Amino acid sequence: MWIGEDSVMKNALSSLGLLALILINSTCLWAAATPYRSFGWQERDSPKASQHAVASKTVAFGSVSKTDEAYTIALDAHDLAGAYKKVGQKGAFKGTVSMLFEPRDGNLVILDFDPQYRTALTAVLMKAEFAKFPDLKPLEGKEILVSGSFVDYQGKAQIVLTDPAQIRIVK
Repeated sequence: MWIGEDSVMKNALSSLGLLALILINSTCLWAAATPYRSFGWQERDSPKASQHAVASKTVAFGSVSKTDEAYTIALDAHDLAGAYKKVGQKGAFKGTVSMLFEPRDGNLVILDFDPQYRTALTAVLMKAEFAKFPDLKPLEGKEILVSGSFVDYQGKAQIVLTDPAQIRIVK
């Protein structure tokens, strides 16, 4: 080994290391700028338009009085057993909307009538019907009457909304 050979080797290795870092960084930058589809990876679904964004500006919910027969004979939103007996039949239930739940995929909106949603009935609005209905957000905290056919969803009764007339605000 001659004098300086060690330092030449170290310089060569340093240059190779630097070149490797440059290649790795440029590959990472290219990969970050390239859409996932180019790699065959699945892209996460971007959020869909919410019901609020496509809600009808011309339709309004009707109202119902607490003395109205439709209100007095309606089930309470917490009467899960009574509602399950009505699966396949038309009927109504009343309750205060505790929250709206709109999953990230934006395919439906669920009106929950209790913070512990499993303890109360739900009303469901599917995406295909979003534009028929006024904005549902103002219903939070309000008592409403929901009418329609009771359906079974995973062992629990619910009503699927297809017409704004199915929801009436209790006055």
